[in-house]
Amino acid sequence: MKIRLRTEYIVVICVLVLNCIGLMSLYSSLHHAGMFSGRDIFYRQLMWMAMSWVALIIVSSINYRTFHDRSYLFYGLNILLLFAVLFIGHESMGAQRWLSLAGFTFQPSELSKITAILVLARCFAAVRPENMRRYFFIALGLIMFNALLIIKQPDLGTGLTLPILFMLMGFSSMIKKRYFIILSLLVCMTIPFAWNFLKPYQRDRLTVFVNPNVDPLGAGYTIIQSKVAIGSGGIAGKGFLSGTQNQFNFLPERHSDFIFTVVAEEWGFLGSLFLLFIYWIILSKILDKSKELKDNYARYLLMGIAAMIFIHVFVNIGMTLGILPVVGIPLSFISYGGTNLLMTMILIGLFLGACRE
Repeated sequence: MKIRLRTEYIVVICVLVLNCIGLMSLYSSLHHAGMFSGRDIFYRQLMWMAMSWVALIIVSSINYRTFHDRSYLFYGLNILLLFAVLFIGHESMGAQRWLSLAGFTFQPSELSKITAILVLARCFAAVRPENMRRYFFIALGLIMFNALLIIKQPDLGTGLTLPILFMLMGFSSMIKKRYFIILSLLVCMTIPFAWNFLKPYQRDRLTVFVNPNVDPLGAGYTIIQSKVAIGSGGIAGKGFLSGTQNQFNFLPERHSDFIFTVVAEEWGFLGSLFLLFIYWIILSKILDKSKELKDNYARYLLMGIAAMIFIHVFVNIGMTLGILPVVGIPLSFISYGGTNLLMTMILIGLFLGACRE
């Protein structure tokens, strides 16, 4: 007898698999010359993971229409948190992105990814032929205001995810495609002028993206070592805790934004393909489910969730391979970082809640 699992169960199983891969990769990345030197970081991630699963269960038990009715409220609260970051935020490595509460440090910019999906889904679900222009500009204004507050921190990578999310969700809406095409052309025309507004380190990242050897021991060092680590993994990889670039500390930030290099070096091309296959299953199941739903808000909600996960996976792996600039985007479910993990698990909880429509 053929057993067919429900879409929700398949997605949950895939998330569990990614959690396990993430913990294994984090454990390996925190070793230096064979010594486990990041015990506190590993246990902190375990704690965040447990909290994230609790959040997933709670969110999935709430009627998804509740988030529709309160989407603008959630958006407004998140905007207040972003303003709070600018005045009382915790500064680290030249950026002021974090708030501390009851011993926990979190990034309100990560919560923007959830509230952006909620308000965009509500706007696009309300579009009719007679009001499409109004909702196009409402949605664009909300997203750009949110994105500018994040870029101000500065956090260019997270800030740019919101306009990309707007475009991906918008192209699947009832709004005429010419609105988005014209907007894209206008953005392309302003790109040359944007150079003058970038921070020095952001300019360095773009420069080494074109040619990492311009500064091989400075701004280009990380991407060069990332390529070396990925290439050294070969077809089958070097094995768990056996990656030389990882174990001998050649690669900075390998437990967070560059954790894909740990996977690629230790498990090789085949292991990397398996990881991408798991992401493909999650995205395809979410999008397939969105086609089955009759409620427009639920459909756009699922499209937004799939788009956000796709953006993170595409940009993160792209920057570790050197085909995209380094913008500080974590790998969903895998990278170290409590707020991003919590955000992504809440998105899965929203998906599970919408599946009960």
